[in-house]
Amino acid sequence: MKVIKFYADWCGPCKTYAPVFDKVVTELNVEHENINVDKDTTGLAAKYKVRSIPLTVFINEDGTSTKEVGMLSEEKLKQLIK
Repeated sequence: MKVIKFYADWCGPCKTYAPVFDKVVTELNVEHENINVDKDTTGLAAKYKVRSIPLTVFINEDGTSTKEVGMLSEEKLKQLIK
């Protein structure tokens, strides 16, 4: 699984969510990426149709993905990754 977090520097909830996201992906040793929607050069924000942030996208091994909008608790994020 790969997890992508979309955020912006000016987004208050994004700043609150960042340490939770970083802690969980590090603890679970999951492949991850942080993408600033204001500076996205990858095209992933458009691909995943990011309209609200923070947005977490979970990409499964088979290429399917799910999205969760908003700040996720540590427990919820762990549950979605597992």
